[in-house]
Amino acid sequence: TKWVAPSSITTPSEVAQTIRDVLNTYPQEGQAGVDCNGWRITKDALESDAAIITLEFKSCVGPAALAINFGQPFIDDLKLEIGKDASSGNMKVNVLSKSRMGSTDVSVNRKRLIYLGNQLKDKGWSVPDPKYPYEMSA
Repeated sequence: TKWVAPSSITTPSEVAQTIRDVLNTYPQEGQAGVDCNGWRITKDALESDAAIITLEFKSCVGPAALAINFGQPFIDDLKLEIGKDASSGNMKVNVLSKSRMGSTDVSVNRKRLIYLGNQLKDKGWSVPDPKYPYEMSA
């Protein structure tokens, strides 16, 4: 998935500030029934040549966590990498969101990306609906 900035955002530092602002709107207590155990930034290198930020989100502890994860929250990772969109020339953010465990996440990653994407859309960004790999081949 890629999020494309409006043409008014022209530098990596502007993208980095926007991304940080949007991430800071994400509630620590989660939203839409996901991420009840909070989130944290694990690496912030947006201002470096790598231009990457990684985050860790912790799930609510529901029946699945109780049954197969010893009552601990599941952990998902989000990686955002700043670059330039080849087709439009605008700044972009490459997005990778994945679960550390299991073959399904009951749409948790999608709900998180929809929340963040909607914040960016409000700022004029082009943000597609998130898709899982199996949906892309269909």
